[in-house]
Amino acid sequence: MSKRSIVITTTTITLAATVIVAGLWVTGGDPLRGIQELVAPRSTMTVEDVFNGFEGQPGLPVTNLQDITAEACSDEFRCSQAVRADQITVYQFEDRDDAEGFTAALGDNGYQSDWIVLEYQDAKYDTDSAKSSYATDVDASWTSE
Repeated sequence: MSKRSIVITTTTITLAATVIVAGLWVTGGDPLRGIQELVAPRSTMTVEDVFNGFEGQPGLPVTNLQDITAEACSDEFRCSQAVRADQITVYQFEDRDDAEGFTAALGDNGYQSDWIVLEYQDAKYDTDSAKSSYATDVDASWTSE
């Protein structure tokens, strides 16, 4: 093995170890979640994070929160979490393709922002970045990282 091959191999192993250690540090011990957070940090946004973002936003009320994960998330709709408020339902998915398929099934009442899907009346049309809406608030949280 040449000296150059040894250096490249050592560098690759060091980089991989660094990613794993960083993943463990970020998540407090779950290396896969830590790596996912490093590669795609928005993928780990939870439904609670979304509702926390709505708090204090003028004109974006969220009342009467109910966890509906058991009834809403199934083999057909593979969400990992779902919470309904009087005004909106928020779903979290582990896979963007699953989120996309679910959003398509909701029609105009669904809006997808990566791994998060919003369900409310005319969600598709509530995306004017100049005014506050549930959709623009979620999208803004993605760009604020």
